[in-house]
Amino acid sequence: MARIFEYFVVCGLGPEIRTLDNKRGFHGMEELYLSSLLDQYPPSDRSLYPPPPPQLPTCVLPAGVVLYTVGFDTNDVSTFPRSYPIVLTEGDGSKIYVSCIAFRDPVCDDIAETYGIPANSYADKCICLVSRSPSFHILRETLEEIFGLCFSPDGSSKPLWNVIANLVSGVPLPTPGKDRVLFAIENSLLAVEVPPKDGLPHADISFQPLVQCLDVDNFLQLFTAVLLERRVLLRSNKYSLLTLVSEALCHLIYPFRWQHVYIPLLFFSGVDYIDAPTPYMMGLHSGVDTSGLAMDGVVVVDLEHNRISTTEEIPPIPEPELSTLRTEIMKLLHPNVVGIDQLKASLGSSSDHYIRGSSKPWSEDHDLQLRFIFLKFFASILGGYRNFIENTANQVFNTQAFLKKRSRSTNQPPDPMITQFLDSQGFLDYLERGLGSDENNNNLLDKLQDAIGRGQNPLSILPSPLVEPEIITISDSGSGMSGSGAKYTYDRFPSNVRTEEEEEKRQQILAAASGSLSSPSIVMGMDSKAESLSPRERAAERERMVLDIKVKLQGLWLRLLKLGPTDDPLSSFEYGTILALIESDAEGIGGSGFVECIREHIHSGWLCQLTDEQFIAVKELLKTAISRATSRNDMATIRDALEVSAEMYKKDGNNVSDYVQRHLRSLSIWEELRFWEGYFDFLMDRLSSN
Repeated sequence: MARIFEYFVVCGLGPEIRTLDNKRGFHGMEELYLSSLLDQYPPSDRSLYPPPPPQLPTCVLPAGVVLYTVGFDTNDVSTFPRSYPIVLTEGDGSKIYVSCIAFRDPVCDDIAETYGIPANSYADKCICLVSRSPSFHILRETLEEIFGLCFSPDGSSKPLWNVIANLVSGVPLPTPGKDRVLFAIENSLLAVEVPPKDGLPHADISFQPLVQCLDVDNFLQLFTAVLLERRVLLRSNKYSLLTLVSEALCHLIYPFRWQHVYIPLLFFSGVDYIDAPTPYMMGLHSGVDTSGLAMDGVVVVDLEHNRISTTEEIPPIPEPELSTLRTEIMKLLHPNVVGIDQLKASLGSSSDHYIRGSSKPWSEDHDLQLRFIFLKFFASILGGYRNFIENTANQVFNTQAFLKKRSRSTNQPPDPMITQFLDSQGFLDYLERGLGSDENNNNLLDKLQDAIGRGQNPLSILPSPLVEPEIITISDSGSGMSGSGAKYTYDRFPSNVRTEEEEEKRQQILAAASGSLSSPSIVMGMDSKAESLSPRERAAERERMVLDIKVKLQGLWLRLLKLGPTDDPLSSFEYGTILALIESDAEGIGGSGFVECIREHIHSGWLCQLTDEQFIAVKELLKTAISRATSRNDMATIRDALEVSAEMYKKDGNNVSDYVQRHLRSLSIWEELRFWEGYFDFLMDRLSSN
């Protein structure tokens, strides 16, 4: 049976200390240090699930590890523990939900002694519960109970890691719409259940933070930017707010899905990712400086001060949907949300529209109503869309015919916002998911359009609980085993019991660090990678390197295309740097990343026309990338390079298109049967999946 908790993880200052800019050793209390994975349950080799993602330690402490001279102080709010959720995204788009509590914990004695860290110092530590279920509330409540139990003056009846093991191993994931699972942590009883699958997707968050931060006009502008797949950067000084607002936006665009980069809480050292040219939704702490970034076209949303800024126009939602959407939101919010929107409502002539708003505190019912308001919005702007689904070899949806039909019904010209939305990857993904699958049976958008067409109550499409959920009580397998009534108390969060191998490795790392710190050559700045890095640490390091190279390539590629008519691309800094990244990378990240960068630019709407000088530069870079990929037998990169080269072209003297692909024919790989066999298999697989 699936478990609701996949892992319990502890991150913080590990035995190998590095600063955020990768300098080894201790460099003072003012420096920020890389976070490491310190403990986890269960161990990866004894778990039914994939190991926690290697970037987890970096993401749960986005600012890095800070060192302090004092610990928790009841008179100083800045020393209090911080609780916040984060969401990580896998390569296949699936999400991992993590509840975090960060706090100040004493630096381990052996680490402090090895690195010369002042005695009685404290460092950031973060405990986490990791799950594939978006059950934010139970994740937070369970983690808070564990944290409270650890530092309770009354102590716990069992060792803390036994409590953790029982929770992670023993609490099952409830059957959606059928079960309610009850479990206990010491004397606290907790419950978790999951809504039915045939309703709106499980959203165990409150939408109130989103509507509290922004007035309705800014709220709708942000919603439109997300729907049209812009580059969206949320700013706040609260970690939890960034995640909750990001998740709320993803739910409000249902039944569509965000298809692009999604980092609700960006770690501080990843700030350069903001200049990536592809669509993204990211959240960044307000304290991180972005003044050195270009920020062209980025929709920056200041959640603390109700401000949105961007250099590119966001087309407004068309009428009559805009007025309907705005009025329904105002009815729902008033009088719970105060400020600009109330002022606008009170000055309007139709104030009776707002009197009907509920005066009850915000609740799950408000969340449901808000989500349903946006579902009705989609039902309106996409009225009759099913009549224009074609699923032919050339297109899935007849956009032009749909826009003409809408123009006739609204007596207005085709609207830019709807035109851009119909061209988005989210809309295409929605159509492709529905074709030939069972998803149509649970398609609430279609059900809503049908219910409205029949004059039925729109809410009738939502499932109603017919019976009370079955109660499943999880007994504590370790209860009553302490016998003597002994209590376990802690002055710091305890380490899990290490195996002999783990302890030996820890001592080796500390011994190596102690030896290197006494070596003058290393103290003067030798900063080579430690051979003692664990496979997980090496994977995390490699992932950071891959992301860094890709972001650099994206920026270099865009600047290469923007060079002026008097600039020679072949002698430019951009060309030379891209070439160096391709040639110097033994693993092929530079070459594959460059080709992927071109492909993403094409998908974003680039017309692919090059000047004569750009044509030569791009051709030479692709030749190098293909040659390097050939030597590594990297057929995927060669295939992708072949396809993007068929898109890019220049105009010759007779105004005839000359494509880059024609100039790559001299490469030896095209004469090898292994490539064409693999490429044929790839095309057949793609055809069958479509």
